[in-house]
Amino acid sequence: MSLLCGIDLGSFRTPSYVAWLEDGQFVLDEYLASPERPLPPSPGGWPPAFTGVDAPQGLPRPGERSRQADLQANAPTKVLPRSRAELGEWRLYRPFVEAGVELFWSIHERELASILGLVPVPDGEGTVFETYPRYTLLQLWGERPPSKRKDPAAYIDFVWTRLRDAGYGCDGAVTRPDHVDAMLCALAAEACLHADGLPAGTVGLPPTADPRERVLREGFIVAPGA
Repeated sequence: MSLLCGIDLGSFRTPSYVAWLEDGQFVLDEYLASPERPLPPSPGGWPPAFTGVDAPQGLPRPGERSRQADLQANAPTKVLPRSRAELGEWRLYRPFVEAGVELFWSIHERELASILGLVPVPDGEGTVFETYPRYTLLQLWGERPPSKRKDPAAYIDFVWTRLRDAGYGCDGAVTRPDHVDAMLCALAAEACLHADGLPAGTVGLPPTADPRERVLREGFIVAPGA
């Protein structure tokens, strides 16, 4: 059995929701992410093998407006800033984009964990990667869920019913869209654990580090195969 983690990242000013997964059982958690504390403390103190984060890990390649992963997964962040200076003036999803970019760069710069697609970090806290819950949901079940904004209860029921039917359990109450989104991130981590290479639903380009801008660029969005 391996511990796995899914994070539905909010911003550095709002809680981020966490789903720990081990042997088919979820444990829900939350934490306030920051560049100093990009990852949540794990239950029992041992690190997860894989951690999937719903947040953009970096910016497009120099001169580009979009990352291939966002276009291929139909993510909402199809247009992104080109640089940190532009990110400082960005309006569309700025707290979310900023948190993702800072979180992944902090993990990389401080060698806290390996970033999927970059050189592995010896003795790091497992491997961290980007994922997108809606894309994972479509890959697994091929059905479009109800709108989480217009009908959050229907969205929760849609996702949680399918997870229960697939044999997953949770001791705590599943009451927020963030809970099931974190669970879907953890399922992407489970796909990494069992895959020979990248999971079949993975899209995008390998990430590269841009030390001048102190950001990652491009990167994969990981999901199970259809």
